[in-house]
Amino acid sequence: MNAFNRRSFLSAACAGGLATTFAPSLSFAQTATDRRFVFVLLRGAMDGLHSVVPIGDPSYRAARGGLAYNAADLSPLDGLFGLAPGLSPLAESYRAGELLPVQGLSIPYRTRSHFDAQSILETGLDRPVGSASGWLNRTLEVLGGSTSAGIAVGGPLPLSMQGRVPVATWAPSASRSGSEGFIEDLSQLYNLDPTLADPFTAALTLQEQAMDMDGTGNRSRRGLAQFQQLFSATGRFMNAPAGARIASLEFSGWDTHAGQGLADGTLDRRLKALAEGLLALKAELSADAWSKTVVVVATEFGRTVATNGSGGTDHGTGGAALLFGGAVRGGRVLADWPGLADHQLFENRDLRPTLDTRQLLKGVLAAQFDLRRAELDQLVFPDSQNVPVLNGLLI
Repeated sequence: MNAFNRRSFLSAACAGGLATTFAPSLSFAQTATDRRFVFVLLRGAMDGLHSVVPIGDPSYRAARGGLAYNAADLSPLDGLFGLAPGLSPLAESYRAGELLPVQGLSIPYRTRSHFDAQSILETGLDRPVGSASGWLNRTLEVLGGSTSAGIAVGGPLPLSMQGRVPVATWAPSASRSGSEGFIEDLSQLYNLDPTLADPFTAALTLQEQAMDMDGTGNRSRRGLAQFQQLFSATGRFMNAPAGARIASLEFSGWDTHAGQGLADGTLDRRLKALAEGLLALKAELSADAWSKTVVVVATEFGRTVATNGSGGTDHGTGGAALLFGGAVRGGRVLADWPGLADHQLFENRDLRPTLDTRQLLKGVLAAQFDLRRAELDQLVFPDSQNVPVLNGLLI
């Protein structure tokens, strides 16, 4: 990294008074592309029916029971869908054409295991084994080491960013207290064993929910404030002239088996933090950089249509995603809606998926970086020749 680029990077990293911890190999290649892509993984399975709410489906209220919203609670999108209260900060972005909600999305492999589903989502394969590299790293490889730069923000290097191309990692030192750092490291260890990964994820989510409900609210505010902190840092990295062009973030705590709530409930507060974080990222980018930016927010699978006995939802199939950015052709909802009547559900319990996650990701990468079909089918998402590219996602 030359002196000018290093100064630009350090300025971006330290803006806002953040204490920083850098990986020894932290550096960015010179970037021939000025287009930017951010992938946000919500670990634990966000409830898509709570987020992009099918309020206009005639079966919605009966199907959701105690977790059914009223239309007045939502930000209307079209005649069928509305945004949850927590996502209402993004309503103006939707009207401006910068937000594209997606419904009925799923990985190709039918599993309700966090371990397997996250592995598939991050490797880009159609099965939970077979690759030690992720589709984001393979995208960097296709673009070429001299024409792209990647960074993973907020924690250990995720599987999606692992591979042959060196990737920078960054986290504010304050984000890893002794106990929190230990939990992150333990999570990485547990994820090596699928029989332990799901119980550990469930226990961790319950702990986070308990912290959210703490009477003082102090731990909750610290945890949710980290969304904005990490998104802002990502924006500063990507706004730098020689900064990153592909970034990844991840946030846990979306496995809402109990006490999910409605407006201002446990899940809705996390959605609000997510929305405010996305807007914080936008605020750090110049108008020109923002016009060339795409953010994909995704999760490993959806959740059950019906509410369980604990006021939450269980692991499901079809879910939701968000596309956000100045390069997005938004202001609409992307959905081949299957319906919520009993006979329309997948295995009599889940939203039936109508879109392969890889279709969405292929469409974004093809439009954003001019990747060829063969590169997408064989290199980025191996053996996916039968998965079409979803066109028309970007301007």
